[in-house]
Amino acid sequence: MKKFMRRIFLFTAFICSVFTINVKATELPTVYSEGAVLMDGRTGKVIYSKNEHTQYEPASTTKVMTALVVLENTKLTDKVTINEKPTLVDGSAIGIAKGEVYTVEELMLGLLLESGNDCAEALAEHVSGSNEEFAKLMNAKAKELGALDTTFKNPSGLHEDGHVTTAYDLALIMRAAYQNEDLVRIAQTESHKYVNHPFSDGSEKWATNRNQLFNEYTPYYYQYAYIGKNGYTPEANHTYTATAMKDEQFLVVALLNATDKDNFYTNIGPLFDYGFDNFETIKLINKNDVLDTYKINDDISIPLLAKDDLYYTKSKTEEIPSYTVDYQKKDISKKNINKGDVLFKAKINANKETISALDLVSGANREYNSQIKIKEKFSTLVTTPKFIVIAVVVIIILVILIKYLILSMRRKNIRRRRPRFK
Repeated sequence: MKKFMRRIFLFTAFICSVFTINVKATELPTVYSEGAVLMDGRTGKVIYSKNEHTQYEPASTTKVMTALVVLENTKLTDKVTINEKPTLVDGSAIGIAKGEVYTVEELMLGLLLESGNDCAEALAEHVSGSNEEFAKLMNAKAKELGALDTTFKNPSGLHEDGHVTTAYDLALIMRAAYQNEDLVRIAQTESHKYVNHPFSDGSEKWATNRNQLFNEYTPYYYQYAYIGKNGYTPEANHTYTATAMKDEQFLVVALLNATDKDNFYTNIGPLFDYGFDNFETIKLINKNDVLDTYKINDDISIPLLAKDDLYYTKSKTEEIPSYTVDYQKKDISKKNINKGDVLFKAKINANKETISALDLVSGANREYNSQIKIKEKFSTLVTTPKFIVIAVVVIIILVILIKYLILSMRRKNIRRRRPRFK
């Protein structure tokens, strides 16, 4: 019996130790860049930051924005004739030549896989005519995404005074890139052969993915890496932005101004692990959840539904929070309403802060027709002081007239009943 109980105790201790190991939180690794952000890509919640709003040069991580702007302003099948200027650019290049004709997609492959500065400038010229005009589109897109501390001067990321971003802004840009299917597909391509564009000596021209987090034969390989872009110039030092996906959770990292290359890249995977192991993204509100009811009158109420799912990032030790819905009510009683119409813009609050904006849509149809208008106008009219005074006067006059008529009729009847004498 004692031996049996001892075995039970040892087995229980072993199981407990296994579970203890599994639930142990991953610690935050050393971050070797001056600027850093780890962000939940679904919600935009910053999980970790270091000098997140300090401006640094982005180097070739600039090309993530270049790709976004190109994809929004042209087609992948468009043909681009190469001018001389892109062929003379410094730094990394795939070796395009003046007069060659590439598709936008072929240049995008060179841009994102080989970090081709020549491809960046050729695409910029195709979209806007010059680097300067293209940079205006880049800056407008940055503002649209909320990257308010970012200024781009060129499409490649080569050093230029005033060409800066922040770790927070770069994370926002990469978050937007992840949502573009064409960009993701191109960025995940392992290699591409330029069949119609060999080098002048006849050798084959290839674009090969240089993102080392995606190459399992490098010491920096990370199995959950999704898309990414690295960069380096002597002025910017090492820069990097990437996304990772694990069990439906999507994280973004942005790192700027790192001087220690080996430690910098080695710790990107552990930084992602810190996010995955310690935080989770939950669905706080489901699409079409009834969040409130708008009362039009005593007989009619319109349910207000969530237009979209709403996600919330929390630590794995935190309870699921309660939330409140805050919106500015306005008069919609005199409108035709269709089910699904956006009626209000709400703020969703949890843990004493606004966590997201959310549109509230109608859960029912309501026709505001002419009969309702007449009824409502009459109801409004009869409650005005002027109408009440007039109504009282009219009633008094009617009472007087009725009394006068009654009195007149009585007098006539009396006269008729009197005997007549001849």
